[in-house]
Amino acid sequence: MTFPEKKLRVYGSLVAMAFFFVFFMMEMLFSPTKADHLFLKIFIATVPFTIAFWEPTRWLILKLRSRFPDIRYSGKRFKYAMLVLIPYGLLLAYLKVYIEIEYKVWGYAMNYVSYYTWTAGIVLLFILVQAFVYEGVYFFQQWVKSLSEAEDLKRLNLEMQFDSLKVQIQPHFLFNSLNTLVALIEFDTNRAKKFTLELAHMYRYFLEANSSNLVNLSDELDFAQTYFFLLKTRYEDGLYLDVHTIADLDRYSIPPLSLQVLLENAIKHNRISTAEPLYINISIDANQHVITVKNNIQIKEGAIKTGHGLSHLKRKFELIGFPLVIINNAEENGYFEVTLPLIDIKTV
Repeated sequence: MTFPEKKLRVYGSLVAMAFFFVFFMMEMLFSPTKADHLFLKIFIATVPFTIAFWEPTRWLILKLRSRFPDIRYSGKRFKYAMLVLIPYGLLLAYLKVYIEIEYKVWGYAMNYVSYYTWTAGIVLLFILVQAFVYEGVYFFQQWVKSLSEAEDLKRLNLEMQFDSLKVQIQPHFLFNSLNTLVALIEFDTNRAKKFTLELAHMYRYFLEANSSNLVNLSDELDFAQTYFFLLKTRYEDGLYLDVHTIADLDRYSIPPLSLQVLLENAIKHNRISTAEPLYINISIDANQHVITVKNNIQIKEGAIKTGHGLSHLKRKFELIGFPLVIINNAEENGYFEVTLPLIDIKTV
C-alpha cells in the first residue's frame, strides 16, 4: 500500500481551490459595491492563493516525513510543521489582504483588521486541515503496513520454528542422537548424562524461543553451543567450533534460533570427517555490532540447496527492523560467511 501523494496533491488542491472560490464569491456578493469582472477576478485571485498555501505546506510535510519517517514521530512532525506553517499562513493572509485593499481589487474600502482576521483564520484552518489529512492518510498507511509486517513476521517465525523442529525431530536426527546416547551409556555414563541434559536444554530453549522475537545474545550463544555439543558428540574429530566472544554479551539481542540456522546450514551442505574436518568460527565485532558465522567449504555431493533457511532468516531480520544480513560465499577463498546484525539494548 503506497501513499497516494499524487492523487492527494491534485484532488486536495482542487477542493481547496473550489472552497476559496466560493468563499471569496460569497464575500463579494455581500459587499456594498460590485467590482467589474468579479467572477474573473475571484478566479484569478483564487488559483495563485491556493497554490501559495497548498504547495509549501505539502513540501514541508513531506520533508519532515523523510526526516522522521517512523509512525512514532507523528506528533513531532506535526509540531515542527506548525512552528513553520502558522507564521507562514499569517504572512500569506497579510499579503493577500494588503494587495486587495491597497490596489482596491474589489472596488470598495475594506477594514484591515476585520478582513485580515477573517482571512487569516480561513488560511490557518485549511493549513491545519491539510496537515491533518496528510498525516492521517500516512498514519493509516503505516498502520496497515505494520499489521502486514507483523503477520509476515509471525508467519516467518512459525516457518523457521517448523524448519528447526523438522531438523530436530526428523527420524535420522533422533535415530543418530539415540544411537549416540546408547553408546555413551555403555562406555561413558558421565558423558551420557551430559548428552541427555544438553538434549533437554536444546528442546527447552526451542520451546521458550517461540514466544519472543528477540533473545539475549548470551542465551543464543549458549543454545548454539548446546546444539553443537550434540553434533560434536556424533562427528567427534570431524567437527570443530571456535567461538570468539566478548565480555558484555548481555547488552546485545538477536532473533532466536539465528545461530542454529547457520550451524545447521554448515552441517547440511558440507562433508564432515576426520580426514576432512569442518571448521566453524563464531566471532563478535562489538564496534560494528555484528556477529559472524564462518565455515570452510567442502560441498557434500547430493546436498539439496533450497535456500529456505537463509532466506527466512534474512526476511525475519528485515521485518524486525534490523540492518541487512550479509552473506559472503567466497568459494575462491574456500569459506562461507554470514554476518548478522545485533541490537545494542543500551543504545535503543
